[in-house]
Amino acid sequence: MKVLDTLIRVFVERDALDQTIRFYEDLYQEKCKARVFYEELNLELAMIARTVIIAGDAESRRLYESASATILVDSIQEAAVYLQQHGAVCLTEPKRTPGSWIMLAKHPDGLIAEYVQVVPV
Repeated sequence: MKVLDTLIRVFVERDALDQTIRFYEDLYQEKCKARVFYEELNLELAMIARTVIIAGDAESRRLYESASATILVDSIQEAAVYLQQHGAVCLTEPKRTPGSWIMLAKHPDGLIAEYVQVVPV
């Protein structure tokens, strides 16, 4: 497993997403590079630089707000094995979403991170 990147996470209500995207585009002087709605999660995500904005109602965001970071990896299965072998706890099993595999894990130091493997659609 290789870690490809680590992203900070910003949580907003869905009606604040466009305004939040504009703020981070101005801050980083970069355009939004991805914007996806995950119907089964009732969440919309946008990525600007090393920031992922997660928009949805409070109930839809609840589980994901516990995570402090998004860690992009090349293999979610290898990440799960590595984490378990090194004292972390996988809080969710790897789950397929449109365009990715996702999993929440709690590190031995208590940090909760969402692991993501992007896959072609």
